[in-house]
Amino acid sequence: MVVKKKVTIAFVIIGILAISTMIIFSTYKSSEAYRKAKTQWECSVVCAEKSTPDSYVITYSDTKILSNTGVLTVQNRNNFDITVHLLCEGKQELVSDSIPAGGCYSFQNVTDKEYTVGIHAEVDENTDIKAFVYDGKDTEPYTR
Repeated sequence: MVVKKKVTIAFVIIGILAISTMIIFSTYKSSEAYRKAKTQWECSVVCAEKSTPDSYVITYSDTKILSNTGVLTVQNRNNFDITVHLLCEGKQELVSDSIPAGGCYSFQNVTDKEYTVGIHAEVDENTDIKAFVYDGKDTEPYTR
């Protein structure tokens, strides 16, 4: 009888520790520190020129990116919408949908090629445009 109580108490303690560990890990995975640790590339740019009805301006980053997973996820870290262009020599340029402020977009089937990131936004010249790119699918919205 005493052994059964000790075994039951041990199982309860192990269960509580396991649940606590899962909660802590889950909280960390949704944290900004975890996201920064996973950041592959920061492709922030400064808007080269303001777009007009006759001119769609794309500012390209100096950063070259390569996916090992076949998926590149772009996270918009601005308070305005952006459109992302991936340029690869010898391939057709890939263009995202409009990515809302704080939103994400994943490019599929982007393996074995190096890409240059270009960003378009309807902002004034010299405006900082912040975008992070992750290798893999990570579509949790950015929260400040």
